[in-house]
Amino acid sequence: MNDLPPHLHPTRILITAGSTQEPIDEVRFLGNRSSGKLGALLAISAADAGYEVTLLHGPRTISPTSHPRLQAFPFSSSRDLKAKLDEFWQSHSILIMAAAVSDYTPKGGQVDGKLKRGESMTLDLVPTQDIVASISEHSREDQRIIAFALEEQEELRDAAHAKLIRKGVDAIIANPLETMESSKINATILLKDGSELNPPTHCTKAEFARWLIENLNLVTRITSQAK
Repeated sequence: MNDLPPHLHPTRILITAGSTQEPIDEVRFLGNRSSGKLGALLAISAADAGYEVTLLHGPRTISPTSHPRLQAFPFSSSRDLKAKLDEFWQSHSILIMAAAVSDYTPKGGQVDGKLKRGESMTLDLVPTQDIVASISEHSREDQRIIAFALEEQEELRDAAHAKLIRKGVDAIIANPLETMESSKINATILLKDGSELNPPTHCTKAEFARWLIENLNLVTRITSQAK
């Protein structure tokens, strides 16, 4: 990447935010508690820094601030998110995968109508596609992917490192579970070359978003050397 002034930077960034909703019937869905706040903050920070930004956001995502360099498109299920990533990724240079994708979806898809209250029932679930691994497999040499890992503190580093390898991404932002519903973040960034970056500790999500965007050149330069 070129070290141009922010307002002249040519890179286009694709950011995902929020949770997927895996439909059970026409009323209910499987989801998670992600608000999409961090992804939305990353999108506006990148747009402010001069990047052209595309934000893919889930149904419950906090609405991003309007900006002339920011386009936003909604997604619903994990399959919908994958389809939109397939559509947009080839025209972008960096993917920041902040969305919280459901690990499971109902087998056979959505039931028509509404399930009735009554006796207990069993919901048969199957794993969703590993979207990031699939996108990484078909990425160009000049593209970079930054993913996230959310785990219990004692397992965080090992789990994040395993995810970095398994998904074939360039960097993993490792966060403890407490990050999800907090206004602050205490992250460690693991890079493909084995090194780490340490953002300011216990900063707000807005502060972290600005820090990450300001340091994207460092992250991508290091990962370029590791390829």
